[in-house]
Amino acid sequence: MKVKNLTWLVWLGALAWALSACGSGNTTVTPPPTRNATQTPWIIYVPVTTTPEPATVTPFPTVDSPGSNPGVRPTATRTPTRASAPAAAKPAATATRPPAAATTAPTAAPVACNLGSVTLVFPDNNAPRKTKRSAPASDTFDLRWTPYQPGEGDAQVGYRIDLESKSGSKVINSDSVFVSHNWFIQNNQRFIYDAQRIHNLAAPSSNDEVSVTWKVTVVKTTGSFDNQSRASGNVIPCGAASELRVIRVEILDQ
Repeated sequence: MKVKNLTWLVWLGALAWALSACGSGNTTVTPPPTRNATQTPWIIYVPVTTTPEPATVTPFPTVDSPGSNPGVRPTATRTPTRASAPAAAKPAATATRPPAAATTAPTAAPVACNLGSVTLVFPDNNAPRKTKRSAPASDTFDLRWTPYQPGEGDAQVGYRIDLESKSGSKVINSDSVFVSHNWFIQNNQRFIYDAQRIHNLAAPSSNDEVSVTWKVTVVKTTGSFDNQSRASGNVIPCGAASELRVIRVEILDQ
């Protein structure tokens, strides 16, 4: 038993020698380094480089306000990209002003005319007539003159009769009447100034008598004559007025 154990020890020794012989030929065993307990440990930094993706930056518009520093750019203000909602339409306000009154277009003036003057025929100068202070009397003025032409003519041509009452130098009242030339020819070339009109001329006076002057002028109108003493439209004279005549009107108390 001892012989076997010895044999195994020999074989193990030979094997150990062989292994140590193979390693000692080309390898130097370096003993592990010893480190001082206070030595700072080595830290190895491995740089890592990352490449950022390209980014697109939209510059904002800038506006230099008047009087600002030319060297300092003002802070950009971002314009909102979201469209604002349209404002709701307001209902139209109802006008409270009343509509303007319709105006009548002005009537054009008649073409200038020159038809001359007329001559008074009746009554005679200073002819007497009567009226009452409280009411008209029976007297009238039967006014006659020579027409500007013997026959009928332009329907827009006629006559204006102007009357004025005076007491001394004081004017009491006045009146103007219009008749067309054609009507005057058709009515025996006369115009009757009635008793009521005479009363209106004379009665305002406190005296017993007034003087009524009258004259006739040829006229032309853009309108027409109603042959009731009125004319419409613009009226212009077509010649000088006739001479003046006087009618003396006595004012009776009864």
